[in-house]
Amino acid sequence: MTDAPAPPPNPAPAPPAVPQPYGAPPAGRAAAPTPRSARALAPDVARGLVLLGIALANVPFWLYGVEQGILMKPLGDSADQVTNAVVALLADSRSYPLFALLYGYGITQILLREQAAGAPWDAARGLLVRRNLWVLAFGAVHGVLLFFGDVLGTYGLLGLLLILLVRASGRALAIVGWISFALLVLLSAVEGAAGMTTETAPGTSPFALLSPGADTYLAATGARALEWVAGILGTALGGFVLMLPTMVLGVWAARYRVLENPEPHRRRLAMIAGLGIPISLLGALPVALVLLGVLGGRPVVDLLWTMLHGGTGPIGAVAYLALIALVVGRVRAPGDRPGPIARGFAALGKRSLTGYLLQSVIFLAVFPAYTLGLGGIVGAAEATQVAVLAWLASLVLAIALEALDKPGPAEALLRRLVYGRRRTAS
Repeated sequence: MTDAPAPPPNPAPAPPAVPQPYGAPPAGRAAAPTPRSARALAPDVARGLVLLGIALANVPFWLYGVEQGILMKPLGDSADQVTNAVVALLADSRSYPLFALLYGYGITQILLREQAAGAPWDAARGLLVRRNLWVLAFGAVHGVLLFFGDVLGTYGLLGLLLILLVRASGRALAIVGWISFALLVLLSAVEGAAGMTTETAPGTSPFALLSPGADTYLAATGARALEWVAGILGTALGGFVLMLPTMVLGVWAARYRVLENPEPHRRRLAMIAGLGIPISLLGALPVALVLLGVLGGRPVVDLLWTMLHGGTGPIGAVAYLALIALVVGRVRAPGDRPGPIARGFAALGKRSLTGYLLQSVIFLAVFPAYTLGLGGIVGAAEATQVAVLAWLASLVLAIALEALDKPGPAEALLRRLVYGRRRTAS
């Protein structure tokens, strides 16, 4: 009996397949913006919703010639007090960090898509640098022509910094995130001190001498140019500290596709939302009570409240996004069509740059003295109503563009500048 041939050695196990990032083109094809039909729902829903918070947070800065209190809120009657308290409780120091988280998430998605398409790191890095430089340029135009409180320039600068971290280890990201979070608490104390200084000068407003109170558009444009440059210079401390903690978290979350596929992370997301939202509300509650007149009159204590408010802001931002991911993931099973409300918010989220710029166009048309002059007449309550209407206008426009399968004009321009002729509908 002959010996049976020895069985062939076990082949080496194949390496696990690297999952394709959401919306990535097949390897070897030139990368382009993710088509709108292939975008993840949860990030776009979050972007559409957070634009409302941004409008609510921005609109008080269009008022001029008013007395200001804590967080530089314009003081007024009981309706203004309630409005200021609600916005401070839900939106202030929470909306921009949430948008920053989504910005970091998006930058990482671009990198993953480029890598899946076979692009080397140098090419992917060049794309990210080019995109963030154009966002910075958009911010400069927005800040000078429309709104001194522009945040696009800050995101563009932070995006350039994030390129240095986008391939960092999880440990390095955690260290940077915690350090920037600690600096955020310190910055909140500085902001509180500035607010106390404002409170000691009744009847004055630091913005009365700047662009919101200018008599002509030309004068306002000159003032906004100085304000935007000063803001960009201040980004080295303020913007980095305020936005970087959640941007870094966005990088981490994108690596695990938390928003594209929330189901494996459902328990963790539920814990984040269940703990984070109460912490955020409790952290903002003292400031809200000061704005209601229930607390206040003790500058040192108010300083502590502003630190607590700012420090719990990123926690609230992360918790809001976790809740959105849970809700969107539950109402939309794989292959299902999202409901009309989710589709509407997502339509605006896909066109968030256009929606953000449209807010400033509307505010510029109604608030300054050289237009309708409402900024010198209305209080916080009426201004907040205008902010809600501006957001609704951007929502209606986005839904109409979605029905026509058209991008927002700002998004179309940015894609053309970044990708050239490699663009697709997105």
